[in-house]
Amino acid sequence: MKTKVSLIGIIIMISAFVWSVAQNEKFPILKGEYLGQKPPGIKPEVFAPGIVSTTQGEFNAAFSPDGKEFYFSVNEPSGRETMKFMTRKDNQWTPPQAVPFVSSQNDCDPLFSFDGQGLYFISTRPKKEKAGSSDWNIWYVERMDADWSEPINIGPPVNSDVDEYYVSLTKDGTIYFSSNRAGGLGSFDIYRSRFVDGHYAKPENLGASINTKYLEHDPFIAPDESYILFTSVDRPEGFGTGDLYISSRRKDGTWTKSKNMGKAFNTSGYDFCPIVSPDGKYFFFTRRGDIYWVSVEAIQKLLLPN
Repeated sequence: MKTKVSLIGIIIMISAFVWSVAQNEKFPILKGEYLGQKPPGIKPEVFAPGIVSTTQGEFNAAFSPDGKEFYFSVNEPSGRETMKFMTRKDNQWTPPQAVPFVSSQNDCDPLFSFDGQGLYFISTRPKKEKAGSSDWNIWYVERMDADWSEPINIGPPVNSDVDEYYVSLTKDGTIYFSSNRAGGLGSFDIYRSRFVDGHYAKPENLGASINTKYLEHDPFIAPDESYILFTSVDRPEGFGTGDLYISSRRKDGTWTKSKNMGKAFNTSGYDFCPIVSPDGKYFFFTRRGDIYWVSVEAIQKLLLPN
């Protein structure tokens, strides 16, 4: 019986290896920046069709500051959200593979720190070992040579007993995110928490210029905090269920009234997950289960003067 079981195990491992090799052989040779894709102009285009953007449903687009790693999120057929990554070795990109620190719960919305030594994401993994599924919380991992640390819950006051979504960072360490915590203006609002003396301060609601009685989430903050992009749901002037909005930060620290980014970015569906590449060249967002990208010039004209 043991011999039979061992043979079956060996056959399974060999089959898995052969399948993996076959998949890699089918994978195209991708060289250069941005997975070797032709850069877009001022009209949004699907990013890496058939490679990253497939029929499975992908969202988020997080490049490392050195441009040699790419992380993104995937909707599995089971409904679980998980993350994949690709790396550039000897100028050639590897096929997408599962992120090693994902859990059996939901994990998504990756974001690199500015030095590339940390990666933030959100997860419904249990806050405590052996506990059940949790609400959405912000987690991070730290670089350890060629590997990542065990995931670390960022903790209060940023995380709470309700949901926290979609991390974005400024150069000075301020963290922006969305949450449905008590005291907001709508079902979900956008907050920021300053990093002071090695700790995150009490989160501040961005106020009525950004948040409304509707749902706001998925903030991207410019590294210098000069503007913010985000998604709002079901606003009367919207083109679809979820639309992309933009607001500029005035010199006095207040925000201009958020503005719908228009038909160039918004459809009759759900447009979300805004992020600008670390080099400031491209704007990425998600629609219809695909990741799109466009030259950042397309959003600069939408920025209002301070």
